[in-house]
Order: sequence, then C-alpha cells, then structure tokens
Amino acid sequence: MKFSTLLVAATLVAAPVPAFADGAKTGTHGGARTDAGPYHAELVLQGNDVVLYVTDGSDKPVDVTGAKAEATILANKQTQKVALEPAGANALKGKANLGEPHDSVKVVTALTMPGQKPVQARFEVGHAGH
Repeated sequence: MKFSTLLVAATLVAAPVPAFADGAKTGTHGGARTDAGPYHAELVLQGNDVVLYVTDGSDKPVDVTGAKAEATILANKQTQKVALEPAGANALKGKANLGEPHDSVKVVTALTMPGQKPVQARFEVGHAGH
C-alpha cells in the first residue's frame, strides 16, 4: 500500500466526527451535505454509484462542466480512490467497489472546478453498499 493511501486512511480514521460534515445536514438528493470551499457538496452512495452534487452558498446548482473530482473512500478498513466525472447539471459520478453494506463509510472528496484551486469535503455515511 502506498504511503499516501496510508496517510489518507489514517486521517480518515483519526478525524473526529465533527470534522465530517458540520452537523446532520441532508441534501436535496437525500445524501450527506457539507461545505467544500465556497460550495456545498452532497454525497450520495447508491449501490456502487458515487455521486457528488455541487451547489453554491444559496443551494443553487453549480454547472460542473470541466470540473474534476476524486473520492477517497474508507469502508471495511479498506481505502479506494474513485474518479468522479461530470454527469450532467451539477453532478459528478463514479463507480466504487463497496460490496456488502457497511455501517459506516468515510469519504473525502477533492473537487477542482475549472480555473479554481481544489477544495475538499469530508463525509461520514452510514449503511452504504448493496
């Protein structure tokens, strides 16, 4: 396992719960929602689909054309990185290998909007997977 992967996994495990989303916020798509720089980010895990919805500070959809994102997922003591690609309107989507349902999944996303610096969002999601 690469050192960078171990470092991310250690950070996810060691981070206090308040670092993962400021409170129990739910987005319009039913996922966990938190701040990501000047944006709001909502993470939805359905089966193996990983979807990140991006809105502005007023919760209006932000066009993600040309954006890049990556989700680092810690589930069942295993870490995986998933590239998220624009999937229409304000959504970026990728496929993970979540397998069986997990009681707790920790996810860190890195979002780079065109011409902007990357921003991160941290989530803790319960009962993800098939």
